[in-house]
Amino acid sequence: MRSSIMADSDDEILEEDGANDGRVVVTEENVASAVMVSLRSYKEALANNDPSKVAEIEALLQSIEAKKNSLATKVVTFSEEWSTDQGCILRISADFDNVRKRMERERLSLLTNVQGEVIERLLPVLDKFERAKDQIKVGTEEEEKINNSYHSMYKQFLEILTLLGVEAVVGHSFSYC
Repeated sequence: MRSSIMADSDDEILEEDGANDGRVVVTEENVASAVMVSLRSYKEALANNDPSKVAEIEALLQSIEAKKNSLATKVVTFSEEWSTDQGCILRISADFDNVRKRMERERLSLLTNVQGEVIERLLPVLDKFERAKDQIKVGTEEEEKINNSYHSMYKQFLEILTLLGVEAVVGHSFSYC
């Protein structure tokens, strides 16, 4: 029984052998098989001097070659697009990383500025605490309780300023009561 294979479309092969009239999706294996069957049929057609069969097989082989060239062109096109897209992805990733780093620097700068402003506003309060400390004269037990509360607040205030990184200027020092 003779088997013939004909190109039905760009993506499918119609296989006719009497038993199977179904369409087969083109894969590398069945294209190679189709080419081999076509070559055998071509040899038979040449041996039998069948010009219509020879022309049919030549047309099939030419369509396979054209499809191969078309697919090779698509591969090149897709490879170029992929390379371009990869470059875009790398640039976007680098831009995102730069934005993230800039945002972190700005956040730290803002935090430092705000912290500096708060400390600037608290320093006059510290000065007033120190002047008040020098003026306190304890005479009664009630005044002693107030003085102890004052020293406790003053000490806590100095500890907070130290945690914020405030250091005494040369010639001045924080003194705990």
